Amino acid sequence: MLKFGLQIKTMTILSLVFFALGIVYELIDFNSNGMIPFSGLYMGIAGTYIYSVAITPTVSSLVQTSGLNRKLQTYVPVLFAGVSGAFTFTVFAGLRLFVGRARLLAADPAADTTVIYVNILCTAVLLAFLCLYYSFSYRYYVAATIVLCVILFPLLFLFIRMDWGISQQICAYVAGIIEKHGTVFVCVLSYAVLALGYILGYLANCALFRKPMSTLAFRAALRQAESK
Repeated sequence: MLKFGLQIKTMTILSLVFFALGIVYELIDFNSNGMIPFSGLYMGIAGTYIYSVAITPTVSSLVQTSGLNRKLQTYVPVLFAGVSGAFTFTVFAGLRLFVGRARLLAADPAADTTVIYVNILCTAVLLAFLCLYYSFSYRYYVAATIVLCVILFPLLFLFIRMDWGISQQICAYVAGIIEKHGTVFVCVLSYAVLALGYILGYLANCALFRKPMSTLAFRAALRQAESK
């Protein structure tokens, strides 16, 4: 059914481009001062295009009349985003744990590596939030985008800084978790947060299944579907 989607090749290429940008940024300009590094943001944007690859075919009349319509609108997009998100997050976490940690300790052997695990956990929260946004944006594009701007952007601004009180409190909280449960637990917790985001996204898709698609989100796809 992917052939009924909107600009599948373009979306795939854009996803790969942002994924590559995330890796390049991580390797060239590692920055341990922010709670969410820009490399994590780039990889999160990559998942946006993967979700679009899976959801746009559902506006086709052939898909709409198919017995698999519900599954294609609820489960498949989350599956696409979940697989790609887990992969990109694993690459990001690996770079943070090995390359980033090595650079941090090379610059200062006495440096506190807690920030590395804060980076990983906060990036997982970001990706989970984005997945939930996907589910609402294709039904309520304007409202979901407003919520995204009102909630996410201030959080990103906060997470990019480490010298604010709340940022330091989050670091102290993560440090407490590490002291009590170890670093592996923080990594597992990050994957659990990521999985929760995709589960909530799937549940949101199921709850919104009968709601009409947003014409703004699917304007180009709807025009393309008319010729299918």
